Amino acid sequence: MTEQQLAAAVAERERVLAGFLDREQDRLSHACHDLARALFRGGTLFAHGTGAAATDAAHVAVEFLHPVIVGKRALAARATDALGPLARPGDVALALAHGPAGEATRAFLADAAARGLVRIAFTGSGGPPPEADHVFVVESADPAIVQEVQETAYHVLWELVHTFFEHPGLLEETCTTCGDVAVQAPVVRVGDGLAVVELAGRHEEVAIDLLDEVAPGDVVLCHAGVALERLERDAPAEATGFLYPFLEAEEEDLDAVLADLRASTVRKGQDTIALRRAVDLVAIERCATQVAARLRGGGRLLTFGNGGSSTDAQDLAVDALARGWPAMALNDDVATVTAVGNDVGFENVFARQVIALGRPGDVAVGISTSGSSPSVVRALEEAHRRGLLTCAITGYDGGALGAAGWLDHLLAVAGDYVPRLQEAHATMYHLLLDAMGARA
Repeated sequence: MTEQQLAAAVAERERVLAGFLDREQDRLSHACHDLARALFRGGTLFAHGTGAAATDAAHVAVEFLHPVIVGKRALAARATDALGPLARPGDVALALAHGPAGEATRAFLADAAARGLVRIAFTGSGGPPPEADHVFVVESADPAIVQEVQETAYHVLWELVHTFFEHPGLLEETCTTCGDVAVQAPVVRVGDGLAVVELAGRHEEVAIDLLDEVAPGDVVLCHAGVALERLERDAPAEATGFLYPFLEAEEEDLDAVLADLRASTVRKGQDTIALRRAVDLVAIERCATQVAARLRGGGRLLTFGNGGSSTDAQDLAVDALARGWPAMALNDDVATVTAVGNDVGFENVFARQVIALGRPGDVAVGISTSGSSPSVVRALEEAHRRGLLTCAITGYDGGALGAAGWLDHLLAVAGDYVPRLQEAHATMYHLLLDAMGARA
């Protein structure tokens, strides 16, 4: 793949991401609200991915559980293949697929629905969307582009969910339709004598026994958990505004927060686009040529990183294997990582594996947002001593690795904000694989 083709691939990513965030910014903010309410009440986020998206499920879990922003609370999250006995009503199920929703994704979401979990789904285009409370479809047939857009989206959910913790009044468990004033609300769905209505960005059930006929899209007047009257769909809001002045004030507060979230979502996408535009495509093409030559000569690709970057290293290895290239992620072996970390120090968890597994002719790719992670730096140093081709994907303009004269390839982006750097890193290693092509 030439530099011009790589540039076209970057432009396509920009088009898809900008279109997705413009289209979904409002629904992302509402999904964020539902997610925040569940976590605020002590719920757990269970993330599930099929195929290569399993690495994204792990990325979701580590971002929520171990926040990289100092001062943000750790939130209960777990990557899982199935809900099992751990899940409880009020938890959240988040499903990811880099293509259309398949059987595994639909089964996970169906199980979540039966258990009373809030359901969020991210899929690629093609086929009918799955059943979930919040469904986000990335309009692209390229799994790499779908993954990158989804990564931005779940980073947005993680970043902005903390906004609601700063507004606990919007997260308290209240039943608006059970209050002392009547309120009007649109009907979302109907079944078995009950209707689900939407109020202030959340869903509540009301009895509809007093009404002859109710359908999704109708607007009903509710009081004490009961739908009293079906209103004209085009009736102006102020016609019944005097009936629920307290709710109106509450909605103003929520609307203000949601508006901030929508604007912030678009800005975050613009920041990611700016970082991608600054990627050195010539450096990627040059690196891809040498990596492919090593692997064609019998070498193996060893990838590694920490935290979110460990899931990126896993994703890189999975995608390389899918193209026929021999690859392994060193952070996959949890027993070895914890053994080395416990016995001789975490800074050696990857270097120790390079000593045992690395051979001259192999390729070592370390991913570090700071460019200075001791475990990544030491592993690349060891790889260099043993004759491996050494490649680093970093932020911070390279960090400590940027000053390493022995490093064969440095793929660095400017910036110091981890979520945006990780999104740019996904683009970089996907472009690297595109430039390498599939193994003949």
